[in-house]
Amino acid sequence: MQELTLFDEDDHETSGPSGPLVRVRLTIAYDGTDFRGLAQNADVRTVVGELMRVLTPLFGSAPDIVMSGRTDAGVHAAHQVLSFDAPEDKVDLEQISNVINQRLGPEIVAIDVVLAAPEFSARFDATGRRYRYRILNRPAPDPFSARFAWWVPQQLNLAVMQLACDPFLGEQDFSSFCKRPKVRPGEEPVSLVRRVTEARWIKSGDGELVFEIAGSAFCHHMVRSIVGFHVAVGRGKRSVGEVRSVLAARDRQAAEQPAPPHGLTLVEVAY
Repeated sequence: MQELTLFDEDDHETSGPSGPLVRVRLTIAYDGTDFRGLAQNADVRTVVGELMRVLTPLFGSAPDIVMSGRTDAGVHAAHQVLSFDAPEDKVDLEQISNVINQRLGPEIVAIDVVLAAPEFSARFDATGRRYRYRILNRPAPDPFSARFAWWVPQQLNLAVMQLACDPFLGEQDFSSFCKRPKVRPGEEPVSLVRRVTEARWIKSGDGELVFEIAGSAFCHHMVRSIVGFHVAVGRGKRSVGEVRSVLAARDRQAAEQPAPPHGLTLVEVAY
């Protein structure tokens, strides 16, 4: 499902933590509208880049932040889990929470800050992720949901969109619905086999349609590409019967364009 170093305080050391370390597990929520994704990326504003900017003065060095998974530019999170090591004598969990919320809120908010086991990894210990995609399906847009829902004014057939969910369940190759990572010479191609455990559409009222999908992991653009195909099915441009053949093609050109990022939110990471 796509990813800076912005230090204001030049008088702080940034060579890395020293002394006895503890592992911190940080759960955050963020509005991804004005970020170029979650992961640190030189010369652009990212969520992790902003976190490093405000946390570095607390610890005297830049924390090496591990993410449960990346989110693309414009994608949001209601529950993103991060982990990092910091000097034991400089870790004040309440202070970490306050600094994030006071300096970065409401764009980035600390939901929970706890000490974790030394071997805990936000990425490798995660057993599942859940995403939610919101569509506003009515003639008029809504200024109060415009940052978090894709406005589709054409009437969508929810019943056929629901039928199109079943073929995505289970473990299979999602190459047709993923942006394939670049492979350096001599490297093996990255597997795009993923396991989807849940996929469904819900009508939540006032023209809002919500897509819920859960699985062990997701590849770049996967959820947005599935939603884009479902919308094409809902508009009558594609059929439910095409889903399996598109999956079997393992060809990005066989699917539809991904849905825009602003309707997508990471809502849960399971451990």
